[in-house]
Amino acid sequence: MSTHKHPRPGRGRARLLTRVEVAALLRVTTRSVNNWVTQGILKPVRLPGRTQARGYLESDVLHLLKPQA
Repeated sequence: MSTHKHPRPGRGRARLLTRVEVAALLRVTTRSVNNWVTQGILKPVRLPGRTQARGYLESDVLHLLKPQA
């Protein structure tokens, strides 16, 4: 039985990040992450079984790190 908090990448399941993890990765505040969600820049994923809990796809977050042409 796996004790990993998130599924391993490459196993057919997307990795979800918390708002705090997204903010740390992008070097912004959690308020900025909230603003991006409101503006439609970052799409949250609803977590099953919890009404207010949201995650963010790692692939979406990494896409924000890529320079825009």
